[in-house]
Amino acid sequence: MPGNNGKESEPFIAQAMDPLGADSNLLAKMIFAENAPGGWEAWANIGSVALNRLKSGKHGKTLKAVINGMSSAIKTKSPQWMKASKAEFNDSEQRIFNKITEVTDALVGGAIGDTVKGATQFENLNNYPMPYWAKDMDAVARDRGDPRWSHTYFKEKSNGDGQGRL
Repeated sequence: MPGNNGKESEPFIAQAMDPLGADSNLLAKMIFAENAPGGWEAWANIGSVALNRLKSGKHGKTLKAVINGMSSAIKTKSPQWMKASKAEFNDSEQRIFNKITEVTDALVGGAIGDTVKGATQFENLNNYPMPYWAKDMDAVARDRGDPRWSHTYFKEKSNGDGQGRL
């Protein structure tokens, strides 16, 4: 194949990539933007929702597509998302982000399973009203932490799978 200088060039070989690491990092950034103060349980729960959405096949074919489609923090370019996307953390935020990354590495790597019983949606009902889409869903899990940061997790209505309402 001729190169720019007319000589034969080496065929293009993609550099080694770490897709799981890239997915984990994007997931950690999204979780930081959505609920940095939530703690381990909330981080695992939000990450589980993203993975459940990916597994469902209804929300994107890649974790990146799922995350970009599900996160209001990303869609609105919230200050927390802008900070996370640029990795511009103060020392305290960096420590939190590092802990979130430990959780997302375990989620993406399979060491932590689904923590939200198949949920594909979440909302903080302490700060926001019941969303319109929740009428067709079952609430299946809740964070147990500080109510200001706690989310309720929803999945499509149960069809006898034993994972119905809370």
